[in-house]
Amino acid sequence: MSSDTPSPANAPDAPPTYFGAERRVFVLISIAIVAVMFVGMVGLLYWRERPAASALLVLRVPPTMDGAIATIDTKYGRDLSPIVTTLEGGQELRIPLPPGEYVVKIEHKNRKVRAEPILSDYSYYPIVLEDPSATKPTTRGKSK
Repeated sequence: MSSDTPSPANAPDAPPTYFGAERRVFVLISIAIVAVMFVGMVGLLYWRERPAASALLVLRVPPTMDGAIATIDTKYGRDLSPIVTTLEGGQELRIPLPPGEYVVKIEHKNRKVRAEPILSDYSYYPIVLEDPSATKPTTRGKSK
């Protein structure tokens, strides 16, 4: 009887036993971990540390320049993105920046202001926008 009945492991109708499911999950998880590590290493290669903001740019805005748009960009196109902000009249806007050369453009209706400040460590650079009505020359009457 033992020679006529096939054993369960050698039976032709028995399904083969595979360890593929456990191995497949392990391999897929390992590939995912290696992919995340690769992306992290490439990211570290291209990640640049930005310099600390140790200088201060101050924009003083008169009430008549309310709604002006200020754009602050680096002069030589460093890795800092431009700063674009809307100015409020009668306010003072303080912008901390890393040392370097900048281009400041302020646009309001028919008036455009451009400045190119050079900021060094722990420097303070004020840009005072003049009130156009206060800076016009006065007309003098003829003296007799």
